[in-house]
Amino acid sequence: MKEGIRKFENSVSVVSLKKGDYEILIDKIEDMKKLSSVECHLVLYPFSREISSKDFVFSPYEEYVNDILAKQRSAYGEITERFGNFFGLILGLLIVLFFALFKPEDLLSIESLVSVIGSYLIGKEIWDDIENIIINLTKKSKIRMVENYYRFQLEKHSTLTLYSVWAKKRRYGRETLIPDKMDFIHHSNSQTLRLFFEKSEIKKIPGSSALIVNITLDEEKVEKFIFDESLLGVKLSLNKKFLFFKRSFELFQSLEGGKKGCLDEKGVWHENSLFQRKTFSFWKIKGFISKRIVENFSLVKTR
Repeated sequence: MKEGIRKFENSVSVVSLKKGDYEILIDKIEDMKKLSSVECHLVLYPFSREISSKDFVFSPYEEYVNDILAKQRSAYGEITERFGNFFGLILGLLIVLFFALFKPEDLLSIESLVSVIGSYLIGKEIWDDIENIIINLTKKSKIRMVENYYRFQLEKHSTLTLYSVWAKKRRYGRETLIPDKMDFIHHSNSQTLRLFFEKSEIKKIPGSSALIVNITLDEEKVEKFIFDESLLGVKLSLNKKFLFFKRSFELFQSLEGGKKGCLDEKGVWHENSLFQRKTFSFWKIKGFISKRIVENFSLVKTR
């Protein structure tokens, strides 16, 4: 990204199809094909007290998550955290090493076997607590441990996924960008969608633009919903990977009351501006290199 972030201006489009029906598109696809991955997070918060989060749908991801939680077949499956197993395995191996060094005659005894299995199971259980402690202790540090942004991953080799991709093109009449990982968070008054796109998926898009999500209002609430009287927050992360490290340009901008702008880390609103962060990450360890407000920058456009 030697050219900087200016070439990614107007990378996210909000398209109004009709009242109560909106599409969110990712543009500048050709430039994004040079990246390792792209992440796009969206939050929609209507200001009207007559509208709640149950009155609008982030399609198709809300349906995917509802299917998963209902134990129905879906194109996505839950991501299994494996480090707890690894931590339990380390504890088990330490017990084996202890017996091998100090009590070799008991290495193959029932006592040692029970100790190894017990250490493994305990390690799995306590890792979540250890991780939460580290996350809380490093919350305000420049290098911190963070929670996984994504709960669900695409089942790439399922026949269902192939049919889903094919059907989306027919349904929406345009190229659709399929996220490798995603999460959907349903609050009482807002909804948040997090999408992670692999380079391999971005390279499949032949044009310069692709649909990522459709937002649809409940028919009974359409007349009471005004897009300009809502907050649509967008985070776009442009990622480059080197070995096991990821370097990211994180761009934040919102449409609020019909105006573009951003909040800085003190919560001050900057109109017609963008908040940018440079970060690096390795596994769940994230470092914050720099941050700044970029004036006269349009990340989100309406059409």
